[in-house]
Formats: sequence, C-alpha cells, structure tokens
Amino acid sequence: MNYPFRTALMAYLLGGGAEYFRDSMEELRENYPAPAFYGAMNFLSTHDTPRLLTILGLTSPAPQTRDERAVYQLSDSDLARGMSLLKLAALILYTFPGSPMLYYGDEAGMQGFEDPFNRGTYPWGRENAELVQYFQQLGALRKSHESLQSGTIVYHAAQGRALAFSRRTEHDHCLMAVNAGDEPVTLTLPWDGTLAEDALSHQEFFCGNGLLRLTLEPYGTMLLTQPQE
Repeated sequence: MNYPFRTALMAYLLGGGAEYFRDSMEELRENYPAPAFYGAMNFLSTHDTPRLLTILGLTSPAPQTRDERAVYQLSDSDLARGMSLLKLAALILYTFPGSPMLYYGDEAGMQGFEDPFNRGTYPWGRENAELVQYFQQLGALRKSHESLQSGTIVYHAAQGRALAFSRRTEHDHCLMAVNAGDEPVTLTLPWDGTLAEDALSHQEFFCGNGLLRLTLEPYGTMLLTQPQE
C-alpha cells in the first residue's frame, strides 16, 4: 500500500502546493526499485480513514460529538466542492504510475467520518450516478492507453495549485493537468503534433511550435491525448 502517495496527494488537495506532491513522489521514485514504484498499490482512502468525499468537501470544523458525526452530511455547496476535488484526485490516481486502488463506495459518493461511519452499507440503487460514470470513464481510459499503465512519467508543472505530468511509451502519450485551486490557472505545456484532445470532455486544442497553452478553471481537469482518426 503506497501510503506516501496518499499522504502527499491529500496534502496537495487540502491546500498545499503541487511542489510538495511532485518532490515527494520523485523522492519515492529515487528510493524505490522501478518495479516497486511502477507497481505500487496507490489509494485515496481505506477502511482506516474518513471517506474521501467528506474530507475534501468539508469547509467548516468537523462535528465534535460522535452522535453528530454519525449523521453528518455535507451541505449542497460542500458536496459540489467535494465532488470536484474527488474527481480531480481520481484522475491523478488513475494516471499516476502504479495500480489504482478504490475503496468501495468512494465511486458512489459515500460519506462518513471515522470508523464505523466510513464503513456503511453500499448504497445500492442510490449511487451518485455522475461519480459512477466518471470512474467508469477513467477505468476505460486507463485500459485503452498503454502509457497510463506502464509509461514513464515527466512533470511539466508543479507550482501552487497546478499540477501537470505526462506518461509516455514508444507508441502512446498522455498528459494530465489539474488545478486544485479556486482560481483559474493558465499553463504552457509541451505537446507532440498540432492537435490535442481532452479525453474527458472531447474538446480539441491546436498546438503551435510544440507548445500548448491551456486555461484550467477552478478544480479543472484535463487528460490530453492524440485525437482519434
């Protein structure tokens, strides 16, 4: 279980700089044998941690009593924020070297603080359809791109709330970019070819002189790929 990955990623998601995540992961890569780094079991939450959606969405102090925490649900505004950050976290999880591990119910929008509130029954028939569809999309993209399974990683941005890295094999190339902040961020990123497609939204971008200039909205995400012919 890659606990350093979760520690660094949660620090970034909860307000830290992307530099810390990059530096922590590069230190990990330097100290781990390549098979261990590229085969690590990466995760965002487990039965020993509060639910990811609750942690990422909470903007006010957590309830103090056990009874209050047992029934707590995010407000509509906190839920929207939490879902945006959860999607962002999931994109990093599914595009980073290693094997993505998913704690049951995170893909369905389950909420909860510490044990036993993080171990509720799966919400059959009441899943968050938007999140379920998003995780299915990420799984399909990882399966269809060999670079996301075994490609090398190169960082192109890690400053403040913006993070971007690419994965590459001989025959495949993807570039992931996210903005974990509440203000837009503009990035200039390297790209092969004259056209790139965001595999999440299917929006296309023109590239000039090997550089691509993109603006990421608050909590924005992109996974750039070569357009399908």
